[in-house]
Amino acid sequence: MNRLILLACTLLLFFILTAFESEREGESIGQYAEDHAVQDVLDTVRSEDHSDFHFSTSEAIKVGLFQPSWSYGEAFIDQESDALEQTDEWYAVVYQDGKPVNVMAASKNEHGKYAFMGIGFGQDLAVALDTVGTEAGKLVYEFPNDAWFMINEDSVYGLNRPAESLIGKEDWSLTRYMEYVHERYSDLEVIMEDGQNAATGGAGALPEQGGSERSGLVYVGLGILIMAGVVMMYRMMRKRSSESYKSYEKR
Repeated sequence: MNRLILLACTLLLFFILTAFESEREGESIGQYAEDHAVQDVLDTVRSEDHSDFHFSTSEAIKVGLFQPSWSYGEAFIDQESDALEQTDEWYAVVYQDGKPVNVMAASKNEHGKYAFMGIGFGQDLAVALDTVGTEAGKLVYEFPNDAWFMINEDSVYGLNRPAESLIGKEDWSLTRYMEYVHERYSDLEVIMEDGQNAATGGAGALPEQGGSERSGLVYVGLGILIMAGVVMMYRMMRKRSSESYKSYEKR
């Protein structure tokens, strides 16, 4: 009986860990792009305000490849390192009738799966990203100015009109760009949001998946309760068996 209890607990623990790992891994950005992205765009195309996003009523929609966005870290702002921090937000050009119309975003939800985050980042950004392609460099969003930049090794250039109004239409060296970032943000009060600097560099670095962790803790807690219940039932059965045996001996 002890061996059966041990085997049951081992199998239960294996199930809990497997389920937790599956929940933690969630869905890839590729799966979201293949299964949901077009439909999410069509929801906007079919809405009454589709023209606000530069869409016509045509449902000939295609979504380009998603690429991650990047943000400034403290070391980048302080000019101590040129390394950027990857966020958990991905962006893709949306095409209607073969033409770049807008940009959509996806990010992980509380279940660890990628989901629609928003659309409407501007036709100028869509055209720029379509022109440079997804391998052009690292995409950086500067939230306070609604400015999008592309950083390719030692070269930096603006992708939309707000970015060009800040640095012009010519490429900057990375050193010059870091000086610009340092002058602009080093003395500002840091706005913390989810432990990240929301004032610069867009969405911040990869956040901890609190929702997935909480869900995993639920699995673990449930497993502990079940195993405790199994042990208690076993002890009660042994106690009843022992009492029955003693009662039988008294006869």
